[in-house]
Amino acid sequence: MKRFTSKRGLGFRDPNNKLWLIERRLPSGKIQLIAEDGEILNLQYAELLSRWQSQEWQIDEASLAELGNAIYVVTPRDLSTYPPEQQAIAKRRFHYLKIVDPEKTPYNANVWSELIVQASKLIGDAKPPCASSVAVWWGRFRATKSILKLIPYSKPSSAHQHKPGFLIFEQVIAAVYLTDQKLPKLAVVEAMQRQVKAINNGLPENSQIKCPGRTTIYRWLEALEQDLVDLKREGAEFARMKYRAAIGTVETNAILQRFEIDHTPIDVLVVDLVLGIANGRPYLTMAIDRYSRLIVGFYVSFRDPSANSVLQCLKRAILPKDVVLKRFPDIKQPWPAFGIPELIAVDNGPDLQSIAVEVAGKELGINTLFCPIKSGDKKGSIERFLRTQNSGLLHRMPGTVFSNPDERGDYQSEKEAAIDFNALVHILTKWIVDVYNVTPHRGLNGRRPLDVWIESAQKRLIELPLNPQQLDVIVGIAAKRTLFHYGIELDGLQYNSLQLQEIRRRTGKNIKLDLKFHEDDVGYIHVLDPDRKEYLRVPAKLAGYANGLNREQHRQIREHTRSKLGENCTADQLLDAKKEVEDLIRESIQHKKMVRRKKAAQTVQHDSEAVLAGKNPLEEARKPHKPRPARPPEDMPAGLDDDLPVFTSTKKGGI
Repeated sequence: MKRFTSKRGLGFRDPNNKLWLIERRLPSGKIQLIAEDGEILNLQYAELLSRWQSQEWQIDEASLAELGNAIYVVTPRDLSTYPPEQQAIAKRRFHYLKIVDPEKTPYNANVWSELIVQASKLIGDAKPPCASSVAVWWGRFRATKSILKLIPYSKPSSAHQHKPGFLIFEQVIAAVYLTDQKLPKLAVVEAMQRQVKAINNGLPENSQIKCPGRTTIYRWLEALEQDLVDLKREGAEFARMKYRAAIGTVETNAILQRFEIDHTPIDVLVVDLVLGIANGRPYLTMAIDRYSRLIVGFYVSFRDPSANSVLQCLKRAILPKDVVLKRFPDIKQPWPAFGIPELIAVDNGPDLQSIAVEVAGKELGINTLFCPIKSGDKKGSIERFLRTQNSGLLHRMPGTVFSNPDERGDYQSEKEAAIDFNALVHILTKWIVDVYNVTPHRGLNGRRPLDVWIESAQKRLIELPLNPQQLDVIVGIAAKRTLFHYGIELDGLQYNSLQLQEIRRRTGKNIKLDLKFHEDDVGYIHVLDPDRKEYLRVPAKLAGYANGLNREQHRQIREHTRSKLGENCTADQLLDAKKEVEDLIRESIQHKKMVRRKKAAQTVQHDSEAVLAGKNPLEEARKPHKPRPARPPEDMPAGLDDDLPVFTSTKKGGI
C-alpha cells in the first residue's frame, strides 16, 4: 500500500487540480504550502489533514519519495551486568595494569614487582599479584583494551552427592514427590525409610545402609531446582507463568514503533434508555502506543472479540481523531494520535482469525506480532491500562459488575444500570483524552503521555495511507473464493459485475481470487484484480435483500431459511425470512432475559462506529418493518447471470 509522510516537497492537488507543495513548518505551528503559481497558503496541520481525509485535496503521487534505510545500533554487555564479586576482581586487575602501564614499561620481573607493590599500597591490597600474573592479564587486555577481558574465567561447581542414601533419595522423589499428586515432604521421609529397610533386608549387618534423618531429607528437598519441581508437581503452564521473566521492558525509542492491542469485557451493564432495561456488557478493543503510553484508538461492540474488532480498532488508531472530537465537543484536550505503526502486538487466539489481521498488516506495511496465549507480559502496557481503566473509571459507574463477584456483594448491577451505549462511548472517549492521556505516568518518569507523543512526533515522520477510503477495504476480512460465470459465492450470496467477469475472460478459466468482505454490510465485497493489483467493489446480485444488511443478520436469516425451507429458496422467500428475523430481533430487544437482549444488540451491530456516525441501530431495529414491493427490483446489470443463490452448508453454525 502506498503511503505518505508530511515533509517538505509533499504535494497536494486541490479540486481545481492546482498543485500545492509543503514548504516549511512555521513557528506558529502552521504548515506553509506554495502553489505552482507562487501563491502561499498557511494551514493548521489538522486542517490540512481534514482536507486530505475528506478527499477535497488528494496526494500528488509524483511528489512521493522513498524513506531512507533504518540504522540499528546494538550496545554490547557492560561490566555492570556481571556479579559484584567478578566486577571487583576485574577492577582490581585493571588497577594494577594502569599502574604498571605495560605499553610504556616493557616486561621486567623486577621492575614490575616494584610497581605492583606500589599499586597494592594505594588500594590496601595485602596479597598483591606476582609479575607473571599481571603479564597474563595484559595479554588478555591489550588487544581490545576492554575491562571485560579481566573478568575471571569461572566454572560452575560440579560437586554432587555420592552417598548411598542420596542415591536412594533420587529414586524416591521421582516416584513419590515429583508427581501431580503433590504428596507432602513427610511422604518422602516415609518412603525413604521403607526403601532403606527393604534394601537392608538383603544385606549383612555390617553392610547395611543408614537411613538419612528427616532434617537431612528436608534439606535435600529444599536444595532441589524449584522450577523443575513445580513443572512436575504443578504442570507446565503453572511453571511457565510462575517463572516467566519480567526482564526489563519492550524497548521503543519513538512513537508508532509498536501498538499493543487487547480486548476486555467492559465491567458495566449498558442500558436501553427507551425500554429501561440492560442490554448486557459490551466488549472493548483498545490500542496503545508503547513508547508514549498514549491511547491511539478503541472500538466497542456487543460482539465477541474477533479479527473485525482488531481491524476496526486499528483503523481508528491510524486515522486522525478530528471526527471523534467533533462528535463530543465537551472534550477539552487534543488527541493528536494518528499514523501507521511499524508493528502491532495482538492476541493469538483462534477466534481472532489471525490470518485476516496478518493480511491487513501486510497491505499496510505493518509487522504483526501474535503473542502466545496467556502471555499478557508481551503486551504489558495495554494490560496495565485496562486494569487502570477498570479501577479508575468503570467500577465507579452505575451498573458496574466489578471484576470479581466477591467485590459486588449485594450490589444489584442490573437495577442500578443507567448508562446507555452512546453515553458509554462518550464517557470512554472523554476519560481517555481528558484524564488518562494527560495524567503523569510512572512508566514515563512522571511525564504525561500526551506530552511524550507531541515531543516525539516533532522528530518522527508520521505516515498515513494515500487514500483514507482505502482503509475501509484493507480492514475487511480476507478470504479466497473461486470465480465462476455467475460470479463469486460467499456466505450463500452471489456477487458479480462486468469488471469481475472481465478477469474471467482474460484468464479463460475459473480461478481463485483474493477478496475482502465486511461485517457491517453484505451488499458488496472487494475483489483483488490479480493483474492490476487493485480492489474492485462487487455488488451482491440480490441487492434488494443484501444492501445495508450486516453479516450477523444475514447469518441468522440464512439459518432461518434452512430450518424452514432447506438449502434452496426463492427471492420472495428470502425477503420473507428477512422480515421474520427482523421481527424476532425486535422481540429480543425487549425480552425479559438479558442474554436475549445482548444477542439482539450483537445482531444489529450496535458498536462505537455507529455512535460516531450518529446512528442508533437499536432504535432502527425497533421501527416497524417496511412493506416490500411485490416484485424484487432488477439489481443486476444486463448480460449477467441472475440465478438465485444456493445456500450451501459448510459447517455447523459457520458461514
